[in-house]
Amino acid sequence: MDELFDSLDYNDDRRIRLASHQLQGIAKKWWTTTKRANEDRGTVIIWGVFKTEFYKRFFPASYRKEKGAKFSNLKQGNLSIEDYVSKFDSLLRFAPHVANNEEAKADHFINGLNPEIFTLVNTGRPNNFADAMDQAKGAKAGILMQRGNQAAPQ
Repeated sequence: MDELFDSLDYNDDRRIRLASHQLQGIAKKWWTTTKRANEDRGTVIIWGVFKTEFYKRFFPASYRKEKGAKFSNLKQGNLSIEDYVSKFDSLLRFAPHVANNEEAKADHFINGLNPEIFTLVNTGRPNNFADAMDQAKGAKAGILMQRGNQAAPQ
């Protein structure tokens, strides 16, 4: 949501109004109560406060810690590159120390690749996630093409 709001140049008030409008059920009731409590304390509700309160309620520290550990230990294994990227992206938010640093993000992604792909991607050592992902996809395609050529009669 942050990326969308940034691209649309939304201010804090508009971000909160749109995000809270999307809430349903327990989350909607929670926000009504939380908003009122913050206003009663005189706390100015900015986007950062909304996100902090939301994460405290719906993503407790134990959950974030567990997901952070899953991210730290993430390996490609039997996953396709696309599935590995998807899993990487979904867990990345639980590792802000990596998410906020393109080089760290690329390093973590590369280090989780299977050895054959790791070797090909690490040779060029991309310094951002997008390049690392592109190189991994290219490496996998190259490996598959090479294997296909080896299987065909010459």
